[in-house]
Amino acid sequence: MTKDFAHLAVTEFKHILFAKFDDKVYIKVSDYVSISVILPFKELMNHSQLKAIYEMSLCAVGKPNIDPAYYGCEDQNYIPKKYEKNKYMYIDTTYIVKDALSGVYEAKKGNTYHSINLKQLMKMKVSTDTKKEEFYNNYKSQYAFDEENFEDSARVFKALVSDSQVAV
Repeated sequence: MTKDFAHLAVTEFKHILFAKFDDKVYIKVSDYVSISVILPFKELMNHSQLKAIYEMSLCAVGKPNIDPAYYGCEDQNYIPKKYEKNKYMYIDTTYIVKDALSGVYEAKKGNTYHSINLKQLMKMKVSTDTKKEEFYNNYKSQYAFDEENFEDSARVFKALVSDSQVAV
């Protein structure tokens, strides 16, 4: 996410949601348009970028929120419960924010609102090969990080995410 702090506006963002269930994982990637897929968990672990981002996303789970500007709901301590009846839930989220003016990155812990029907999700099967290929192609062309710099970016983002978990 890039945020222009002088004008309090988001100028660009990439949002990646992971929902792991059984031996599968639902992935939804979006900026202004979203794409989604259900992969076997092993296949996710073989994709270098998605694996690294998934592992970073685990840092957000169950941690206390530390930045009120990034709460998606009134209850800053809300933690979604497994198999919650309400299909609309707030999910722990780590934001990696880049100041558009200075270029400085920082990690913010909050939550985001999603409409997910866990019972329906649990019944879904792994996406077809055609759907997976479409997802990978769209991911690579629209959402992926630059391959040449990904290792460096991932290292920086992992350090930010780790630091963002320190209570303020």
